[in-house]
Amino acid sequence: MSSYNISVLNNSGAAANIAIYQTYPNINNGLPLVWLRQTVNDGNTNTYNWSVDWALNWGTSEQPLAPGVQWNSGGPIQNMNPTAAGGKNAMGVHYSSDQFQTSPLAYYDKTVPSGSMLINTDTSFTVRDSSSLSFAVYMNALPTFAMQGKPNGNFLFDTHPIYWICTTDSEQGVAVQGTFVSSPTQFSFPDGITSLKFTLDETLKFVQS
Repeated sequence: MSSYNISVLNNSGAAANIAIYQTYPNINNGLPLVWLRQTVNDGNTNTYNWSVDWALNWGTSEQPLAPGVQWNSGGPIQNMNPTAAGGKNAMGVHYSSDQFQTSPLAYYDKTVPSGSMLINTDTSFTVRDSSSLSFAVYMNALPTFAMQGKPNGNFLFDTHPIYWICTTDSEQGVAVQGTFVSSPTQFSFPDGITSLKFTLDETLKFVQS
């Protein structure tokens, strides 16, 4: 399991809510969630640490998934190991007694490509029932990216995120896009590098150092 960190010096002149989120270019019908978020006072340096471990879960929201909507975990987190031979890479969602349930729990599905994870739904619920249902991929035990749930479907997640740092007034777990984030800056870790440093300057631009 790989571990990474970034440190951010806030030189903007005021406290800032600085967050990290992830996008998944291979998934066209989902939204990133505010993943790691801290309020960093002016002049302070805060560090964000995480490990690359994977999980899936279903959740609900007060309205269909959209920018600005808070995503809430609904079932038990299902830990996955999608890059290991025979590792768990799938789970199911079923509807019974007027509630969604995780069924089956995490298991290995040999038809799922290596490095991918699957959530399967059945016909126990309708499109109307699932209007507030969505599915999320987790990293470091926190949801990072969600897609709207539907019955009788297969929802495939991969393990190739792109990392972004930004300022935002949205809380952890809120779906974000466009105007919900400011100064979004993409970053990556070169081979052999596990730590990066950024400064938020007076124009609210993230400068890597």
